[in-house]
Amino acid sequence: MFPEIWDELTEADWVSMLKLREHLLTMVGAEVTVSDIRIEAARCLLLNRGIRTRASNEKYFLLVRKAAEKLDWLWQEDEQHHISLVYRSTKQLLPKWGQLYGPMSHGGDLVFGEFKEALVLCQAYDDSTPHRIELLQQLAGLLYRRRNPKRSFPRRIAYDKDDQNLQLTRGSRMPMWFLFGVYAWFSFFCEYLATGIFIIDGREVCFSSVFKAPDPSASGKRNSALGMNAIAMTLAESQVFGEFEDVLHTPLMRVMMKLLHDKETYERQMKKLKKK
Repeated sequence: MFPEIWDELTEADWVSMLKLREHLLTMVGAEVTVSDIRIEAARCLLLNRGIRTRASNEKYFLLVRKAAEKLDWLWQEDEQHHISLVYRSTKQLLPKWGQLYGPMSHGGDLVFGEFKEALVLCQAYDDSTPHRIELLQQLAGLLYRRRNPKRSFPRRIAYDKDDQNLQLTRGSRMPMWFLFGVYAWFSFFCEYLATGIFIIDGREVCFSSVFKAPDPSASGKRNSALGMNAIAMTLAESQVFGEFEDVLHTPLMRVMMKLLHDKETYERQMKKLKKK
């Protein structure tokens, strides 16, 4: 019952960890070790599974300590003794906030334009010193929108129905722990998109070859290998998905499949030319 990998976390587990992280940030000057955090995290995870104690119970405290020893994948400490909450899964554990719905697990309902705008905000947040909270608020306000009243899929209204001010307003109503959860999910989704394996139409697909950059020093940046606006304009010129606005509203995975197909076609042609 006790989670040992990220995909085994429940929604309640992730919310508990996010709130614990926020509490940790408020403890300025307090001497808190990563072991302390893992023990409290273990207590929360056990509580979510109905395991608790109301009095001194040696077996319970022993169980908490043993469980805490297994949480090095969730709570980590670097060489500077900075404690961080880590999330490495494309599973969506924050599906909604009030009446607002977020992206589906594995980015199943993300469209290209939405992803492009979210990528810019996420990159800007990473690059800002100190980090600008309004960028996270706009990111969350972009990704979390009202339900589509006409269809069950996509379950959210189009990403460009609201302007940036409304996106920022929505995000400003969300607590910090929720904003970080949105950021953690999207950040890893960006990484996984460039490295992981997706199951599309019953077969395994990896887009890593699409993201390979000629300059190795640029490969670490999320958008270094792909100029999103250039991709949108190129696809619009080809009319594969329609005009520029049509491309922006095309499901992200359809765009990625097209880019992968073009990449593989180009590589096959180059191999034939070399053989001649």
